[in-house]
Amino acid sequence: MVSANQRQSGARALRALALINQRAGAAARSGDIEKLIREGFAKRGIDADVKLVAGRQIGEIARGFVAERPRSGDRRVLVVGGGDGTLGSAASALAGTNVALGVLPLGTLNHFAKDLGLPIDLDAAMDAIAANNPVTVDVAEVNGRVFLNNSSIGIYPFFVAKRSAEQRRSGLGKLAAIGPALARTFRFASWQAVHIAAQGERKRLRTPCVFVGNNFYDVADLGRRKNLSSKELCVYVVKQQSWFGLVLIPLKVAFGLIDSARDVELYRTKTLEITSHRTTMLVSLDGEAVHMNMPLKFSIRPAALKVLSPAQAGSISDRP
Repeated sequence: MVSANQRQSGARALRALALINQRAGAAARSGDIEKLIREGFAKRGIDADVKLVAGRQIGEIARGFVAERPRSGDRRVLVVGGGDGTLGSAASALAGTNVALGVLPLGTLNHFAKDLGLPIDLDAAMDAIAANNPVTVDVAEVNGRVFLNNSSIGIYPFFVAKRSAEQRRSGLGKLAAIGPALARTFRFASWQAVHIAAQGERKRLRTPCVFVGNNFYDVADLGRRKNLSSKELCVYVVKQQSWFGLVLIPLKVAFGLIDSARDVELYRTKTLEITSHRTTMLVSLDGEAVHMNMPLKFSIRPAALKVLSPAQAGSISDRP
């Protein structure tokens, strides 16, 4: 819990706008989520303007909030409630500014919050925001689009698109839609012929998937990140193999059994370019699938985003 002194000092320093994705799973299950969050912040001495909005509006509202002229002595924070895609939309507006991001992990998986060391419990997350302790983390981008966790091409964005379509068709939740989406993915997915330019070399590869992480993902540790400020992209190119071997890849990641020599090729780099014969490609960004023009140009933006975190001021790095 945050101490009375922390709440008092943090409350005087903060002006908070809280944007809650109305389609976030936890928000839908919580009844009057606006009232719950407004009252929760009020108990912590923060007068927050809480708005329940569509996910597609969050980036635009965030840009407007950043563009507002700050009052003298004003320390503003944009609180965002939703999943990783929702947080990524806000981060696109906040990266490179002095406005900090407060995270309410209301999504299904909440990878960014977990890797940041944030509590998943809503009350504890509000405590972390009330503590008003900003840290800096890296963000990554592809063709100018910011992502907090990872981006990929190949079977994963195809799977994301099929999962979203299954959710719309059947009304299933994200987790329940995984099975049907995987079946369609492995039935229709194909190999990609791409050129990868990274670390001063260029290769032509045939691969079912290229995964680009914001900072290093340890596939031997269930695909987690211990460092969010190492100033590098983590690129895994899945090697060509049988379809059965490909089907096993998610299970190997889940159990930390990836063979780095046989299953994937790893690059740790600051920039990456992917080209192919295609003019556009389906790309995933923090669990959202979008079509993007080729070539795909990835880069890391060190310490570009301020986030309110339980960690000490500075940057998030090398947690045990």
